[in-house]
Amino acid sequence: MTSKPLHSALRHFDAATVSAAAMAETRSREHHLPPISVYRWWARRTEAVNGALLDAVAKECPGADRLMVADPFVGGGVIPLSALKRKHRVYAQDLSPWVTQGLQAMLSLPDPQPLGEAFERLRKSVARLSARAYGTVMEDGSPAEIAQSLRVAVASCTHCHHRHRLFPHALVTQLKRRETGDLSAILACSHGHYFIGDGGRSMDCPTCGTPVDPAARYQLKRIVTCPACGHQESLEARASGGDWAWELVVVERVAGARRELGFATAQEIEQAAPGSWKPRRKLGRIPMSGETRVLLRHGFRTWSDLYPARQRQVLEQLLRWAPKAASSPEEMSALTMAILGSAEMAGHLSRWDRFYLKSYESMASHRFNLTTLTVEPNVLGAGLHGRGTVARRVHLFQRAARWLSDAGVKVDLSVHEAGGRRLSLAELGEVAVVSGSSEELLLPDGCVDLVLTDPPYHDDVQYHELSLPLRAWAKLTRVRIGGEAVAIPRSTALVNHRGYRGVLERIFKELHRVLKPQGRLVFSYANREPVAWVNLFGALRASGLRPLGFSIVHSENEGDHAKRNGRACNLDLILELVRKEIPVTEQWRPAAVFNTDEEQYLLAVGDAFLRSGDIVENWQELLLKQLSAHAFVKDPVGSDADPDAAVATPRAAVG
Repeated sequence: MTSKPLHSALRHFDAATVSAAAMAETRSREHHLPPISVYRWWARRTEAVNGALLDAVAKECPGADRLMVADPFVGGGVIPLSALKRKHRVYAQDLSPWVTQGLQAMLSLPDPQPLGEAFERLRKSVARLSARAYGTVMEDGSPAEIAQSLRVAVASCTHCHHRHRLFPHALVTQLKRRETGDLSAILACSHGHYFIGDGGRSMDCPTCGTPVDPAARYQLKRIVTCPACGHQESLEARASGGDWAWELVVVERVAGARRELGFATAQEIEQAAPGSWKPRRKLGRIPMSGETRVLLRHGFRTWSDLYPARQRQVLEQLLRWAPKAASSPEEMSALTMAILGSAEMAGHLSRWDRFYLKSYESMASHRFNLTTLTVEPNVLGAGLHGRGTVARRVHLFQRAARWLSDAGVKVDLSVHEAGGRRLSLAELGEVAVVSGSSEELLLPDGCVDLVLTDPPYHDDVQYHELSLPLRAWAKLTRVRIGGEAVAIPRSTALVNHRGYRGVLERIFKELHRVLKPQGRLVFSYANREPVAWVNLFGALRASGLRPLGFSIVHSENEGDHAKRNGRACNLDLILELVRKEIPVTEQWRPAAVFNTDEEQYLLAVGDAFLRSGDIVENWQELLLKQLSAHAFVKDPVGSDADPDAAVATPRAAVG
C-alpha cells in the first residue's frame, strides 16, 4: 500500500512570533524555564522554539494525543522539558555522564519545602566552618559575611625580576553599580598600587604619583609591560617565571540587605591564606586539548589548581555533609547537584564585572576564562547574594520544582546505559534517560513519532573539555568517550572532518531505524563555516532521510557575553526530514523575515539542503565555493573586542 504523502509541519511554524518569544526567553532563561538551573550546560536552545516545533508536528499527527519524542543529543534538557509539558513520552540520550546525571536530578526534584528544610540542615551542619571561612565585619564594625573575594595575580618580570600586581584594567571595580551614577571606584596604577578614587576622571596614584586614566587597559592582547624596566612579554611568559601568586585585594561584604566593597583587611587575608586550609580531594590532572591548553600555558596543572584552598575545602565539606542533611534520594540528588554546580565558579578563573559588580563563571564564554583579577565566591552563599552559590542554586531548584508541579510534569523515570539490548517501550517507561553514544539507541524499530534534537554544532563548543572540572568534582569519568560528534577546531579541510561526519552519519542512520514510517526528524543547526554544512548534508544524504522543509528562527540573545562582538550566529536553521521512501508534497521554504546577511546566507544553505537528496558530481566542492563567497561569511563582524573577554575570541558560532 502506498504511503500517504506528508506535508511539512513547518507550515504551522510562525517564525516571526516564535523568534520574538525566543529572544525574550534568552534574556532570562531561568525565569522562563526554571528547571534548567539544575545543571550547567552550554548551547541550550529555547522552550519557545522547541515547544512551537512540537506543536507544529502535533498538528500533522491528527488523533495522536501523545507523541513518542526522542532527543539523541539531549544536552541541556530543554527538549524533554518541552515535550513533558505537553504530556508526550520522552526518550533522552546523551554521551556526557554530566548531562544524564543532571537530567535525572532535574526530573526528580523533591517538593520545594522539604528541599528547603534539607538545605537548612546542611547550612546548620557546616555553620562553624562557614563562620570560619566567611565571617567578617562591615567597615562600621557590624557583623557580616564575605560574599566574594577578589584576587589579583602577582608575578615578576622575567627581564629585571621586578614583582608587581597584574591588574588588567585601571578601573578595578566601581563601588556601586553603573546605573546608580555613583562613580566612586577602586583604581590601580600601572605599578600595581590600588586606591579609592573617582572612576570618571584621571588622577595621580597616591602611592607613586603615576597618572591613572580609569579607562586604561594594562594587558592589551595579553601583553604585560614591566613598570620598572619597560620590558614587554606575554602573560604566558610571565606565568612561566615560577613565582606567580594570587593576592587578596578586595572583599565584598554583606550584612542583611547591606552590601559593601572594600580593601581586604588583615583578618580577611589571613582567612583566605592557603596555609589556613587543608583540602584533601585530588581532582586529577588537566589534559592537553584545544580548550585546556590555555590553562596549561598559564601554570595550571591540575583541576585542583583552579580553586583556592578555602573554596576547595568548603566544597569538600558540603559534599561530605549532604547525605546526612538529606532525608530522601531526591533531596540528596538535588543538594549534590547544587554543590557540584557551584564548582563552576572556580576562584582562580571566575571573572569580575567591574561595572555591574557580579562574577561570571569560569566558562562564561563557552571557553575557559583566563584573567588576572579573579573572584572566589562564598560557596554556601551569604543569603542569596552572589552568583552560583549553593544557597542560590537551591532557591532556583525550589522554583524549578514549583514550575514542574504547575506544568503538570509528573515523571515516571527509567535510567539506562547505552550499548545493551534494545528495550521495549514498556521497559523504557514514560521517560527514559540513557547515557552513552547515540550511535546505539535502546529503542525498538519504528516506534518514534518525532526525533527533535539540537546536535553539536561542528567545532563550536567543546563539551567534553568544558565539563571536565564539574565531572572531576562529581567523580564521573573524565575519559573521552567514543562517539563524540565534534570536529577538529578551525580546520577547513574536508578530509579532517571524516570522523565527525562518520559519527553523524551513524547516528542519523540509527534515527532512521527508530522512526515510524511517517515519523519526522526535526533539528536546529547554526554555523558560519561552510564546511560544517557540507559535513551535515553529507551525513544526512547517507542516512536514508529525505529533506521535507526548512525554516529560520532567531534563537540567540546577541547581548550574551559569549556573543558580544564575536563572529557569532543569532539565527538557527530548522531542518525537517522524513524517511526517503515516504512520498512528500511540495517542500517547505520560508519567506524572508529578518532581512539580514545572516538570513540570506541561511536561505542559501536551506536551498542547498532541499537539493541535498539529489546527487550532483563534486557537490561538496561546489557548495563550499558557493557558501564561502557569501557576504555573511566574508564580512568581518565588529572589530572592538570586549575588554573583559576570555583569552580567545569565541568561535565562529556558539550553539
